[in-house]
Amino acid sequence: MIKSSKGLVVAKATPEKFRQVAALPYRLTVEGYEVVMITTRDSGRWILPKGWPIKGLKPHESAETEAMEEAGLIGSAAPKSIGRFTYVKQFPKRQEKVLVDVFPLAVERQLDHWQEKDQREVRFFNPVDAAALVSDVGVGDIILAFFVDIAKKKAAGTLKAPTAEKTSSLLAQEYADQASPSNKAVDK
Repeated sequence: MIKSSKGLVVAKATPEKFRQVAALPYRLTVEGYEVVMITTRDSGRWILPKGWPIKGLKPHESAETEAMEEAGLIGSAAPKSIGRFTYVKQFPKRQEKVLVDVFPLAVERQLDHWQEKDQREVRFFNPVDAAALVSDVGVGDIILAFFVDIAKKKAAGTLKAPTAEKTSSLLAQEYADQASPSNKAVDK
């Protein structure tokens, strides 16, 4: 894991030619926090929902849209990235490095039907299992850092968590309102 001077978790910080957005979808159940992951369409690797920014939408809104299209998830994404990672994307005639900004998405519900339902597997994992299974290098560190930050806020009494149903929405609002070292942007 690499941290920038601003505290943002960065995996393999390299110059980027292309940028994408990803959602880190999470929810709180009576058993604890869960992360939603999906498989890739081609190889079945476990990843976070991600894609290209959508013209006219803010980056976190594009991440919300990707989570809905790829996993049927409805929720609120925090407007500030909690980390970024790079991966190599294969195009028909070349490979390119892609920089991906990750936005936490408080899952409110999952649709019965969505655009890519028959193309991907969608599963809920505890954060430790999600971090171990995710195939993109460095994403596991981003997942773990996010939940460590939540645990620290809870221990300090700064995390408002009255019920499992309301905690996800409160966390999204908290990440939108508060600047903490783990969600500030990287200075280049």
